[in-house]
Amino acid sequence: MAKNKRNHNPNLIKTRHSYSIVEIVEILKIHSRTVLSWIKQGLAIAGKDGNSYLISGEELKRFLKEKRQKHKHSLKAGEFYCTKCQSARKSLSEKLNIIVTDKRLGKDSKQTFIKGVCEVCNTTLTLFSSDKKAQEWKDKAMSLQEYKKVLFGSKHSSYNTDLTRGEECQKSI
Repeated sequence: MAKNKRNHNPNLIKTRHSYSIVEIVEILKIHSRTVLSWIKQGLAIAGKDGNSYLISGEELKRFLKEKRQKHKHSLKAGEFYCTKCQSARKSLSEKLNIIVTDKRLGKDSKQTFIKGVCEVCNTTLTLFSSDKKAQEWKDKAMSLQEYKKVLFGSKHSSYNTDLTRGEECQKSI
């Protein structure tokens, strides 16, 4: 049986409304067989309207939230979710990097990406995070190296694409 890799937004469903399968298909942009599969998996039917099932919005919303919760994985410090192994994995310690972006997360945090390589299958791992979480990793004696951007190019200015570091490019030429 193929795994459903799509997250359906339960906020599109109104709790005080009953939906037919056709309405659910239109709102969530899914196939009608998916809804029938959900009914087999335990989505409760509120009633029948002729040949069509009616499903309460409250029940549908609960079912979608529960389904989403089953697929969540809690990660400990130093762990990534490996999509190939489909479980929590640690990275090879010499392959851990951190990329700090200029984007802000809240008032006093910066967006970071912690990158590594799965110790089991050698798949590239990426964890979206904040600089505070990266500091937690460093405090637990993990060796995170900050990823530095390196410009490659020639003496010709038309090849230099990083305009924010233009002065540094001129110095290195």
